[in-house]
Amino acid sequence: MSLNPEGQNEATLGPQLNRARQTASVAHGVVIRFKEMGLPETLDAELASLCTDLGDLWSASEALSEHLQTLVGTTADWEAIGDALVDIRSDIDHLAWHLKSVKRPLARITHYAYRQGSTDSSSQ
Repeated sequence: MSLNPEGQNEATLGPQLNRARQTASVAHGVVIRFKEMGLPETLDAELASLCTDLGDLWSASEALSEHLQTLVGTTADWEAIGDALVDIRSDIDHLAWHLKSVKRPLARITHYAYRQGSTDSSSQ
């Protein structure tokens, strides 16, 4: 663990480029899956929201897991416990925002998927 001149852990404070790349990869994977399956352009706005929300939900759940591990593994220092709880609260708020945001695009694309599935089934 490397500490900066103020004695703080740089890995925690610095940009988390790897997580950002992974989040973008998850979101991109969602877009590719639906576009390869022929999702129409009329649902592009919903797809954009869906892929962003799912990527951010994945990322926030990873962060929550890490912050819970920090909480459990931290020393018996009330300030450190408070910091861990603030991070956990931030993760939960982030998850809650995306959980609310994802519902409408998820419902619209799910509805489309089932319509397509029943069309495919009836044509066989």
